[in-house]
Amino acid sequence: MKVLLDTDIASCLSKISGFDVIFTLFPNSNFFIPTRVFEELKEAEELGYRFVGTIFSLLGDKIEITSLNEEEVRDYEEINRIGKFGYGEKECISICRNRDDFILLSNDGHVNKKSRDLGIKIYNLEDLLSLAIGGGVIKTEDELEALMDRIEHLDRVSIRDKDYLRSKVKEEDYGVNK
Repeated sequence: MKVLLDTDIASCLSKISGFDVIFTLFPNSNFFIPTRVFEELKEAEELGYRFVGTIFSLLGDKIEITSLNEEEVRDYEEINRIGKFGYGEKECISICRNRDDFILLSNDGHVNKKSRDLGIKIYNLEDLLSLAIGGGVIKTEDELEALMDRIEHLDRVSIRDKDYLRSKVKEEDYGVNK
């Protein structure tokens, strides 16, 4: 499987030191960011945002940069008619529409809706937290609360369905809380 990261997910994971979560959730997968996502991250670095250093330290080792092929460049232009997206988001959608075995990680609501409409397999932050609970990466309510707290405070993203995630940890019962 190949996992493509949009800028918002990559930056969030960097800010919360959470890349191990996705590397554990998707073992034996290859991780990618499109060229435009890399450029967006470079712009953030030039503006003084230090969180990108974590992402850049993973390039070449855990995460690769991928460019659009000719067919994807044509599709990129077509995506302009589907909805308003940023450059990195358009590259993500184009890659996932044209390459086999790719899933997209993005926390943009518009990207999530349109991608699902296009048949792209996509996960947002809450989906990833749910997968992490189901996969035993997050085993206790304390672990979940700590991760949600880091996301909300360090990335300023609100987790909407906290109660569902809390109940899911209780349902899984890994024997840690006994």
